[in-house]
Amino acid sequence: MTDQFALTEDQIAIQDMARRFTADAITPFAAQWDEDHVFPRETIKAAAELGFAAIYVSEESGGIGLGRLEAA
Repeated sequence: MTDQFALTEDQIAIQDMARRFTADAITPFAAQWDEDHVFPRETIKAAAELGFAAIYVSEESGGIGLGRLEAA
């Protein structure tokens, strides 16, 4: 029986990249950002450079064209 809920290699790679980015660029600073009521533009830009800002946008339109599962 095939596991219909198993992630593809690409999905696992996206998940790993998101976890590393969060661990390195967000988690260490999140408490201070919450206290200061900020979310630095540099962090948003870094996330966008990894493709996280245009997940649902098709590649033809400049996004990375992923689905809802990859975005989750």
